[in-house]
Amino acid sequence: MPIDDDALGELLDALDIGLELNSAGPAVESLLDALIGAAPPAVLRLAAVEAVEALWDADLEQEVRAELEDFRGHAVEENARLVPTIDSALAELGGPQNQVAHALVWRAATKLLRRAGRNRERMAELEQALEDAPHARRRRLTLPIAAAASLAADIGDEEAAKAVAEYAFSVSVGRRPSRKQRDRATARLASSLATDERRRAMRAALAELVELSAEEFPLASLALRELLAEPVPDDPVKDELWVNLVVGLAQEQLEDALVEGMVR
Repeated sequence: MPIDDDALGELLDALDIGLELNSAGPAVESLLDALIGAAPPAVLRLAAVEAVEALWDADLEQEVRAELEDFRGHAVEENARLVPTIDSALAELGGPQNQVAHALVWRAATKLLRRAGRNRERMAELEQALEDAPHARRRRLTLPIAAAASLAADIGDEEAAKAVAEYAFSVSVGRRPSRKQRDRATARLASSLATDERRRAMRAALAELVELSAEEFPLASLALRELLAEPVPDDPVKDELWVNLVVGLAQEQLEDALVEGMVR
């Protein structure tokens, strides 16, 4: 018997189960394109099936099964009404339809779609800000656009969540943290998440954004191109694009956590 979609969504929320967006991105790309293009339902269903086939394997099944079984042990006493849904979800994992896998794919696509929309909004806002801004302010206004490359930087969800939690705690200590406290917290965040590969991937993604946005957002694209032409500092803490990326990532995660908390 199919699981009720709302009940399954509530269960996944309670478990905080989700696909790693960095690794799931390529498999979900066709579904994401279909969503952006407002494709017919049949095309969306086919794209979702293909994404599930590309992503779902024995390792992922075992990981999800272990999470569900562990949660069931606690739910029996703490939240018994979820037990039938957990049992149904466990039964689905090896089935031909596998609603759990499909739900995870759709949730990943929704998150990626939200990120794509957010990045376009960033470029549009930057374009508008640059229209009347003096040349001396162009660089400072453009730096935060680095956050658009957070997915390309390929920072794992667990690693990012831990670093962002430490950053959030550091900047929230006391009623009004000093500028020195904020700078130290930002430096720790930038340093802890930095690798040479991630910083290269960030710049490659931003260069692609320049090309894709050149016609629609010419001022923003030009300003970003100028930033990318600057020498790359050896120290990630002095790499202002990288610093703005990790701060933007932290803000995104904290905002998403707030929204999800309100929805629940």
